[in-house]
Amino acid sequence: MRIYHIINSLKFGGAERLVVDLCTEFSQTDSDEIHLLLLDNIDSSLKKEVEHNKKIKIEQIPTKSLYDIRIPFFISKIVADADIIHLHLFPTLYWGVLYKILFFFRKQKVIFTEHSTENNRRTKSYLKKIERFIYSKLDYIICISESTKNNLSKHLGNDFKVEMEVINNGINLSKFYTAEIHSRSAYNLSEKDFILIQIASFRAAKDQSTLIRSLALLPPNIKAIFVGDGPELEKCKKMAKENKLQERTFFLGNQSNVAQLIKMSDVVVVSSHYEGFGIVAVEGMACQKPVVASNVPGLSEVVGEYGILFEKGKEENLAEIIEKLFNNVDFYRQTSERCFKRSASFSIEKIANQYRKIYNKL
Repeated sequence: MRIYHIINSLKFGGAERLVVDLCTEFSQTDSDEIHLLLLDNIDSSLKKEVEHNKKIKIEQIPTKSLYDIRIPFFISKIVADADIIHLHLFPTLYWGVLYKILFFFRKQKVIFTEHSTENNRRTKSYLKKIERFIYSKLDYIICISESTKNNLSKHLGNDFKVEMEVINNGINLSKFYTAEIHSRSAYNLSEKDFILIQIASFRAAKDQSTLIRSLALLPPNIKAIFVGDGPELEKCKKMAKENKLQERTFFLGNQSNVAQLIKMSDVVVVSSHYEGFGIVAVEGMACQKPVVASNVPGLSEVVGEYGILFEKGKEENLAEIIEKLFNNVDFYRQTSERCFKRSASFSIEKIANQYRKIYNKL
């Protein structure tokens, strides 16, 4: 079976991580030919990871813009022999559907994974009919959580006909189980420090500012590492400086050694305003760390009663939870153990098998 995954790019993000892990898992069998088609040639550690796997054929659309109207025709030249075309994210969704309409005679099956509970398109009433039309041309829709499915179903209407199924995200658990612990001294941190880590792109929806504000309410040996890049980065650095937290906040940019950094830390914080799933929460759990996450759809499904949920945007609530983990050894241990047990539900092998069943029945 020839499977083509198409995505905007392999920049730092949960959807991109899932695509790479899925491609890697499927590439291990001789029965499948795995292709990964990118609309944007952004260099990243994820892209390098794929390039090192000779069983995955990575290809690039020859354009400099995600909104180049020629994209469906570029796609057509690459995916002519595809059995399954698997789309991820916007605007790849729109371009992939437009390709299917223009080249309908190829009779290829096109599926889409919905990665988010919210997006800007859903706030614009004039896009409602366009959205319904685009989604209606898909052969199958996979949602990464029940919340994602519920929100998409509400957006598209009760009479929407295309079949949807929930398949949670998965990760390579062994990679996190066996990861080595980075030396804290390499980051000017000591064994006496209690380290929080947040791994996310710096966008408003990821809300790093709540963690920074909570840090100002906590003892001085509680420090925070931020992994990621994006438009809100400088704003967050400025906030840390204004709160005199320069010695307690560490902005590392995008990193390929996420598992090692989590192992080095004490608590994983995910303070997003919304998440389709929250793959970083699972990565934290797999490293046997307590995960503290905002109580929003998607994240609450993953973390639930295993980790600890706090009210979105409330730094006092977050600080209270972190301080309890810092002061109460038994509470910390019990939370870590629950999180680690929970991580076993999200193996990439299990998730890939669920995807394979869908591919086979289309």
